[in-house]
Amino acid sequence: MNALRSAYEALYRWMLAGGGDPTDEVLVLSHVRPDGDSLGAQTAIHHLLTVLGRPAAMANADPPPKRFDYLPAFHAILPPEAFSERLERHGRFRRAIFVDCADRERIGAAEALLDPEAEIVNIDHHATNDGYGHINVVRPDASSTSEVVYDFVRAVGLPLDQDLATALYTGILTDTGGFRYQNTSPKVLHDAAELVERGAEPYFIAEHALETMSLSQVRLLARALSDIRLVLGGRVALVEVTEALLRETDADLDASEGLVHYARNIEGVEVAVLLREQSDGIKVSFRSRRTVDVAALARQFGGGGHVRAAGALLPPPLSAAREAVIRALEAVL
Repeated sequence: MNALRSAYEALYRWMLAGGGDPTDEVLVLSHVRPDGDSLGAQTAIHHLLTVLGRPAAMANADPPPKRFDYLPAFHAILPPEAFSERLERHGRFRRAIFVDCADRERIGAAEALLDPEAEIVNIDHHATNDGYGHINVVRPDASSTSEVVYDFVRAVGLPLDQDLATALYTGILTDTGGFRYQNTSPKVLHDAAELVERGAEPYFIAEHALETMSLSQVRLLARALSDIRLVLGGRVALVEVTEALLRETDADLDASEGLVHYARNIEGVEVAVLLREQSDGIKVSFRSRRTVDVAALARQFGGGGHVRAAGALLPPPLSAAREAVIRALEAVL
């Protein structure tokens, strides 16, 4: 606990350093294909820097899903198409905070915005995080990176207003699957209750973060789920999303994010696997119920994550990736 307290205090001092000097603007980054927790933590940290009087900006390698546009300063997140103009006008950032990134490479193309010698703060909750930052606030015991930020706010006595509460509640809600996953502890529920007391609106946030779907996403859902296959005696469910299927349903890659959860819900399934064709390879997402450590499974393929939720990137074609995953699962089931 003393080490954690020291990490919080080091982060607080770092956030204050430089005062309002615009040359010390801080860039807040989250991972490629940002989700509710990464965006909640990212906008929360940006909000805190602003409250502290520190110039700050946000950027992501991939555009954030529009359903999260209620988050504070959401529209200030620099999209990838604006990176070149930013670099031409202001140069590279010398200080950055990475949120929800198990490793430095998770920021993807946003790396181009950083000076090679940039100071990095690493705020995360993944067990596979190797502490790549100059300051590391990594809590594998936390439900989400947003919970880590919440605990930091409480530890150093920063104000918890409605905007901050909304951002942090969003992250905790989404990374606990609407308070349904095994990472939903009594503390998490207590934290969520306080965030509601501070202005977070549970119905509004759940409606946008968990329940809003586009028509193309519904069409993708129907097509992909109709072709689910069960293997290894029904203990593994496989869902596949090809580039052709995305074109046929007029859906983007983000629309496939929740498919793996439907597969995991099938009776008798212990591990669900979503395989998606991407420009850079085959993205594999693993979800398990109670027995299989999918983080260990993902590490076999150079990936990582959590015990019950993990991912990796495999080389194409999809058929070869599928067979490799099935062989790996056969060895652990």
